[in-house]
Amino acid sequence: MNIIITGATGFVGTRLTKELLEKGHNVFALVRSERKEKMLYEKLPENLTQNLNILRGDISSALLGLSEGLCNELTSKIDTIYHVAAYLSFDDSERERTFQINVGGTNNVLEFAKRIKVQNFFHVSTAYTLGKKEFGKEELHSVDNEFVNNYEESKCHAEHLLTEYKDNFNISIFRPAIIVGDSKTGEAESNFALYGVLRSFSLLKKRIERNKELLEKKIKFMCNAHTNSNFVPVDYVTKVLVAGLTHAENGKIYHITNSNPPSHQVVFELMKEALNLNNVELVPVTYKGVLSKMDKFVNSAAQVFHPYMEKSVRFEDKNTKLLLERASVQPVVMDKEMLRNIIFAFSRPVRV
Repeated sequence: MNIIITGATGFVGTRLTKELLEKGHNVFALVRSERKEKMLYEKLPENLTQNLNILRGDISSALLGLSEGLCNELTSKIDTIYHVAAYLSFDDSERERTFQINVGGTNNVLEFAKRIKVQNFFHVSTAYTLGKKEFGKEELHSVDNEFVNNYEESKCHAEHLLTEYKDNFNISIFRPAIIVGDSKTGEAESNFALYGVLRSFSLLKKRIERNKELLEKKIKFMCNAHTNSNFVPVDYVTKVLVAGLTHAENGKIYHITNSNPPSHQVVFELMKEALNLNNVELVPVTYKGVLSKMDKFVNSAAQVFHPYMEKSVRFEDKNTKLLLERASVQPVVMDKEMLRNIIFAFSRPVRV
């Protein structure tokens, strides 16, 4: 098949590009710059790049910044577009940029898909378009819901845009939860969520190494112990996306989630073990006691994730289970050993 991928140089996009090339598909990767193009080639085995085609463009531009001539060449020749590109920020000051890329950019990709008469449009969203609810169904959520942050809200609006194009091509929405490293190698290219917390813990460890007196003090990390975060390995996410090529149904939404997510207590203990950081303890997100300077330091970067740390969210996944059954792919089973591998990969001197 001939496939276009936006966000091809990102964490998920690179893995998806590699897997599609391995299966013999022709991939057209949308990249913004020569530097990004070089980065993509460096991450791919040379024997796979013969079927890789670079489209120099940007989702923030009409027709993705591609010429009319190139659009004419692509017309009626592309089977599927994977729209993976997004702007991931929880910063309130970046609301305008978040909406410009996640909503405006999606609109540009949809118009481009219509222009070149693509057959299938696969939109990679997020499982957290449900907002502050605690159970997410595999259906569109209202844009009037209360959201945790601008990112969730923008992705919900983007999903609603798709309905305006249902007469132009087949549309499927894929909603990953919190994407973490490879289930086998632990490899990850992310500084967000789990990795933001790990980075904070790593910086804390360096401070302790410079000031041994800190070893005698208990440092508080604000996170509810018995709730969970819905982690999914990046290789599982790409497996579901690839399974969609042959088994996704028009108009369906697929949650790429973990039906048995680990508790924050389990994650926390593994992080402490990986970094040899034993003097940190969990306190509830709603903790009202006194926080030391070091407590505030380790919690500052994680503050934007507190809404995800104080409750557990469950997700319907019947559509995804049926998709995987048809594709003969097993749903993810994240046991403690897999989670350990993912977390410990962060602290290895050499990332594989």
